[in-house]
Amino acid sequence: MNDTPKTTYLSAVKYAISNLPDAPEDVTERLEALAASLSRKSENRKSAADSDDNKEARSAIYQYLLGLAEDEKRTITELIKEVPYIAGWSTPKVTTRVGELIDEGKVVRITDKRRSYFKAVR
Repeated sequence: MNDTPKTTYLSAVKYAISNLPDAPEDVTERLEALAASLSRKSENRKSAADSDDNKEARSAIYQYLLGLAEDEKRTITELIKEVPYIAGWSTPKVTTRVGELIDEGKVVRITDKRRSYFKAVR
């Protein structure tokens, strides 16, 4: 099993800077500028899964599914139409939020005749 951390653009640039001691000065300067830029980007990036809007969406979807009868299930399209908080959201965005609920163990996916349905875990 490989225990090395994932190589990112930033780590690759830092590796290049530290392992190219004979590089021309202008190359080193550009690599350092690139590393600084990549570092700023990673600091400013907010995790989509942790944004307040996405937390609220997951909560609204889960509460809606909990309110259904135990044997009821919904497709993504039905959720978009029936859950007011996510009305008008794109299918991929809602699918991602539902996937996060599945990862948390709150929702299960049921496939029936090549169609995906979702229901709350009680």
